[in-house]
Amino acid sequence: MPIRSARPVRARLRTAAAVTAVLAAGTLLATAGPAVAVKGGGPTTTDARPYAMLIELNGSQFCGGTLVAPSKVLTAAHCVENAGDVSALQVVGGRTRVDDTGGTVRQIASYRLDSRYTAPGNAYDAAVLTLDGPMPYRTVPVAGPRDAGLVADGRRATVVGWGRTGSDTPNRRLKQAKLVLSPVVDCRPYTDGDTDPAAMLCGMPRPGTTNSICPGDSGGPLLSGGKVVGIVSSGNKYCDEQYPVSVFVRADSVAADLGLPTR
Repeated sequence: MPIRSARPVRARLRTAAAVTAVLAAGTLLATAGPAVAVKGGGPTTTDARPYAMLIELNGSQFCGGTLVAPSKVLTAAHCVENAGDVSALQVVGGRTRVDDTGGTVRQIASYRLDSRYTAPGNAYDAAVLTLDGPMPYRTVPVAGPRDAGLVADGRRATVVGWGRTGSDTPNRRLKQAKLVLSPVVDCRPYTDGDTDPAAMLCGMPRPGTTNSICPGDSGGPLLSGGKVVGIVSSGNKYCDEQYPVSVFVRADSVAADLGLPTR
C-alpha cells in the first residue's frame, strides 16, 4: 500500500450497515456536540497513558490514536477517510482534557491505510499517520503474531479514549475501562458469524458493569500485557445499556501491511 501525502481522501460509497458502523465507532462526534469519554470505567491521564493521542478535526475532538513510534500514530482507517480533508486533522499528545491547551500538537505529513480496508467496522479498519515531527512521549509496542495469549478469550484488556460516556454526559477528559475479551460473535449486532476472529476482537463489559467504547473513541487503543492489541472500530452506537459491546481490529492483523514493527 503506497504512503499518501496529507491531502483530501476521496469518499467511497458505503452500504447502510457500513454507515451504522461509523456512527457506532465514534466519528459522528463531529456533529454530536461536546466530546467526552469511554462509558463506565474511570479517569486516567496522559501522564499515565502517554501514548494515547487525541485526534482533532478542525480543532474539535474526532478520534483517538496510539503513539507506536515517535512520529507514528496507529488509528482507524475510517477516522482518516471520514475526515475528508486530512490536512484538517491534527494530533495532540499530552492533553488529558480536550478543553485544555497544553500538550504537543503535530500535523499529519502522510498516512497509510491498510490495503485490505473496505468499510468501517470491518476487518483491516486501520491506518498509520506519519507526523510532521516526533512526539516527546513514551510509545507502546504493537502486538505481533507471537502475542496470541494477550487476546485470548476471557483475558481482561483496557480501552482508553476521549469518546462519550453517555448520550449527553458532559465529561471532557481521558478515561479507561477494563473489558473482558470474548468470542467475536458475542459482540452482536456489530459482529456476526462471518466476522474473522483472526482480524477482529470483541470486548464485553465485566460482570456488574456496562463498560464499553462509545462514539468518539474510534481509533483508540485496546491494551493488554503492555502492548496495543486492538484499534477501536465499532460498537455501542448510542452509548447506552442496550448493546454495551466494543469491537476492535486486531493490531497483529494489520501491522505488517502498515509497515509497523511488532515486538
